[in-house]
Amino acid sequence: MEIGKRRTRRILLSALLLLSLGGCGSRKGAMREESPLPASTGPKVAVAPLENRSNDLSASEIVRSAFITEIGQRGWNVLPAEESDRVLRETLGINYGGQLGSTTPGTVCRELAVEGVFYGEVEEWNKTTTGIYNKVTVTASFELYARDGTRLWEGSDTQSKVAVPHGGREIGAEIVVNALGNLLLTPMTPYGKAVARNIARKVPYGLLEGREIRGDRDDTTRGTGTPAEGGGTR
Repeated sequence: MEIGKRRTRRILLSALLLLSLGGCGSRKGAMREESPLPASTGPKVAVAPLENRSNDLSASEIVRSAFITEIGQRGWNVLPAEESDRVLRETLGINYGGQLGSTTPGTVCRELAVEGVFYGEVEEWNKTTTGIYNKVTVTASFELYARDGTRLWEGSDTQSKVAVPHGGREIGAEIVVNALGNLLLTPMTPYGKAVARNIARKVPYGLLEGREIRGDRDDTTRGTGTPAEGGGTR
């Protein structure tokens, strides 16, 4: 019995040491990730504030920021989020994604002086940690609208992970270690960023090329257009 207790204490101490080291590494990785976007050319686009259907207020900005970074690195000429947010707030009174239904994608494009706008939504942002059953699930989607209100593309992605203890004589210690590991070593942010990057990689480059020469029309309904052939992923 005493041997088992000592073994359990050693496992817990080792787990806490790994958690502290992992936290340091993740902070360094986050610092390296913040690099300036390369210069891009072509029609300018914006990424509107995302609609957030989760209980985590930070979820939409985590996904949106990662999406902007990824499409910028893929050559899209993206209006900085802080600039688009300022214009939407001052001209249309829009402060968050849930308010976009009060206007149209075409109006948003014209106010932002861009040729296209990405709308997005965080559909699921869930984490269940009981020690016995641990699950993380993140789902998000994006749509691209042209200046004339036509929906050119839509795509979505889900990232999910389930972890359970293996059992055995040390199952009590393993439950504690798994619970601590999922709370501290497996935050939601990496899953949100992975979802955003995966969706961004599906967007065909050049969807807006040549569309800026077309005349604007007074679009009144979001999503009335048809996604470009082969562009949709749902």
